[in-house]
Amino acid sequence: MTDNVQVPGYKLIRQIGEGGMATVYLAMQESLDREVALKLMSPVLAANETFCEQFMKEGRIAARLTHPHLMTVHDIGTENGVYYLASEYLPAGTLRERMEGLSTAEILEIARDIASGLAYAHEKGFVHRDVKPGNIMFRSNGTAVLADFGIAKAMKSISAATMAGNAIGTPDYMSPEQAQATPVDGRSDLYSLGAVVFECLAGHKPYQANDAYAVALMHVTEPVPRLPEKHAWLQPLIDGLMAKKPDQRFASGEVFISECDKLLQANPESAAAVREQRSGRRRAVRASKVGASSSTSISQPVRKVDGTPGMRTALIGAGALVAVIAIGAGGWFLMHRQGAPGPIPTQVDNVPPNQYVPPAPPIPENNPGLAALAKLDVPTLLSRGDTYLAHGLQNYGEKLDFPPGDNAIDVFQEVVRREPGNEKANQGLAQISTYYLNAAQSALKRGLNTATDDFVDKGLRADPKNAELLKLKAQLAKSE
Repeated sequence: MTDNVQVPGYKLIRQIGEGGMATVYLAMQESLDREVALKLMSPVLAANETFCEQFMKEGRIAARLTHPHLMTVHDIGTENGVYYLASEYLPAGTLRERMEGLSTAEILEIARDIASGLAYAHEKGFVHRDVKPGNIMFRSNGTAVLADFGIAKAMKSISAATMAGNAIGTPDYMSPEQAQATPVDGRSDLYSLGAVVFECLAGHKPYQANDAYAVALMHVTEPVPRLPEKHAWLQPLIDGLMAKKPDQRFASGEVFISECDKLLQANPESAAAVREQRSGRRRAVRASKVGASSSTSISQPVRKVDGTPGMRTALIGAGALVAVIAIGAGGWFLMHRQGAPGPIPTQVDNVPPNQYVPPAPPIPENNPGLAALAKLDVPTLLSRGDTYLAHGLQNYGEKLDFPPGDNAIDVFQEVVRREPGNEKANQGLAQISTYYLNAAQSALKRGLNTATDDFVDKGLRADPKNAELLKLKAQLAKSE
């Protein structure tokens, strides 16, 4: 029942999960008329001042993590002593629910998705601390998404006794350094990902014992587990992810993906299956976009998100809190919108050319998208930039600043890198910065400082010397 639970701005539809730390509801965010997963922290946690402070702090930081393989956080706050977090609703379930019957190609694709999200988060200085099958979820197009960023660190500030027996992390997937309560970095998450991949391939957890403490000890003392013979060719991935010492593991999620590609190149038959898996996903994505464009309803099938005992459903992950003000902020990017109203004009059609020439951005060696731009001629780049800009202004910011190497900002900046005085490219960057300025100002009026800061950062990427954006940035800094 939801009669006794009220969070302003949300209409609770039904409970979809409950655990020792939180209760999760399917809810309607009334301002945007969309379904969300609304997680309400338990009264036990809410009564702990340290947790409440950490929950709000880490939740706001995690909400700035915008990546296709990290769950999007829409809102976080407190009302009458109730701490809540709203995230995108993913009815396609968790890896725990679909683990049986996955093909090798599907397992590798899921691992690559999560490694990509982790690489981004780690680069931003954020460690998840609880990578496990229940925290890996799926969008309707098959994309794997890591949830529960932010909360893991907040939970760590509370003693196990305070949380009524709920241990921090999950022993089955816990890195040796977590088990020993020593400092962790991103390589701890990679270890946990390795344990997940091992379970998917082998059909059982890496270490098994009668109690959680024994399992945790095995992660510290036992050798890296060995895959069954039919998957032995993938053992180098497990070795690189689950090495006992962090400095012996893959240095990042990107390194793991690279090593995965090398193994696939050495095994052509398996590589062909993976390529087919990716092709099938692309077809599903295209089909979902067609369906979304013709839909007039945001309704999705309602189903239980995670029915496992003692659930701490990963419905609060990471992404952009900026989505909270999607339409009112001048048309924000709703990557998976359905039936949303048209964009609000941003009044950027007649913006004068930008007088500031951004410095030539370096081209990271590990970003094939940016490297590919360097191979295109200026007319082609300008045409692509114009296309992305027009699309973004009419489609909630889509393609303005994401994905890396394939967005309007990167395209126009590549032109400016070669031709600093190119009027068309500078005009495009000025329009983008004005778009984000409008969105930031609208967010600020609603008191959404995190969203405002995110918009400001995006606008300054297009025009680092935009006076109004810099003023907003300084204003936000003073308020912190």
